[in-house]
Amino acid sequence: MTATVRLARREDGPELYHAWQALRQHYAATDPRIVPTPVSEGEFVAGLREMFARQTSVTFVAEDGGQLVGFISGSIEPNQPDRLPELHATVGYIYVEPEYRRTGLGRQLFQAVADWANRQEGISHFEMAVLASDDQAAAFWRTIGFSPFIQRLWAPLGDAGDEP
Repeated sequence: MTATVRLARREDGPELYHAWQALRQHYAATDPRIVPTPVSEGEFVAGLREMFARQTSVTFVAEDGGQLVGFISGSIEPNQPDRLPELHATVGYIYVEPEYRRTGLGRQLFQAVADWANRQEGISHFEMAVLASDDQAAAFWRTIGFSPFIQRLWAPLGDAGDEP
């Protein structure tokens, strides 16, 4: 298995869609509060084209023998208005096919986004969300150098004293 990482292209849309769907299924299985909205392949590909047009976002794919085996998306986002610096990099999605995990491919994908982010003006750090119940994902990000920063909490609407 020798996967290579490159910038995503429009023609990657259908394969990216299927990998993205697998990732969304993983999220839903990890936490039942995650309920993916239905998105058709056509809608996904159209959104991908819009994302490719933005200079503040990027997607890389990993392929082996012409087959997509992973991807990562990154972007530049504003910080809260009361916090400097004004912008940070973030990872939107990362997915590696199960048989390619623990091979260093996730690190390669992240490095591609990190190299891209390093070339963006005013960017000094990453911030991103990880499902609290996804211990494997959190462990992966810690090995790359991420550490907890802001904890995002969740509660259903209801009576003020109800337990979540």
